[in-house]
Amino acid sequence: MILTVGNIFAIFAAALLNKLGDAFPKLTGDGKTIIRGAEENDLADEDYTPTLGDVASGLLIALGAYSVGLLFSNVLLPEIFGFPIHELAYMVIFVVILCALGVVPLNVRMGAKRLQSFFTKHLTLLIMVGVGVDLDLNELLAAVTLPNIVVALFIIVGAVLGSGAVGYLVGFYPIDTAVTAGLCMANRGGSGDLAVLGAANRMGLMAYAQLSSRLGGAIILVIASVLFSILL
Repeated sequence: MILTVGNIFAIFAAALLNKLGDAFPKLTGDGKTIIRGAEENDLADEDYTPTLGDVASGLLIALGAYSVGLLFSNVLLPEIFGFPIHELAYMVIFVVILCALGVVPLNVRMGAKRLQSFFTKHLTLLIMVGVGVDLDLNELLAAVTLPNIVVALFIIVGAVLGSGAVGYLVGFYPIDTAVTAGLCMANRGGSGDLAVLGAANRMGLMAYAQLSSRLGGAIILVIASVLFSILL
């Protein structure tokens, strides 16, 4: 139940970080990347206008990456150190590998980018409504206690400050890393990612948020298991 309270704090924190980015533009990027200076490469790609075939190719790449994620999650490597890994985490890793190798042509990348822009611009409201429908108000009211509020608040503050500071040291924008690596780690997972990124006006960072939620969540489970076995 405390996760519900933490998710609400994460949404409010995302909105505040968005306002902070508007006030101090040097602390944030363009809402599509978390790496400082990467916008210059994006501007170079903007000269190409993707065709309908490019968009279809981008969709096929996305479906192929998701299929690979399903294959690893259900058959090849469903668990790491005893903990299940979500198919979306594998999907993001596979896409990152493709990008790092540079095997995806420019036209396909721009087609995938156009497809992403369509979903984030025109379907975000529908997705947010779908996320809000399953909110259990009784569960929320039961979770609103002083200890839960204090713990959740400190977790959110620590996640924002820690991820933002470390992100800046390794060459990322602190606000964007605070939203993805910090808040998307402390929310309710996939539905929480949508709410946090929507509040932060950074739906273009969904891939980073999913990586934080899925792989980061598994890492937290491993750390928690070790600590609980020692302390308890």
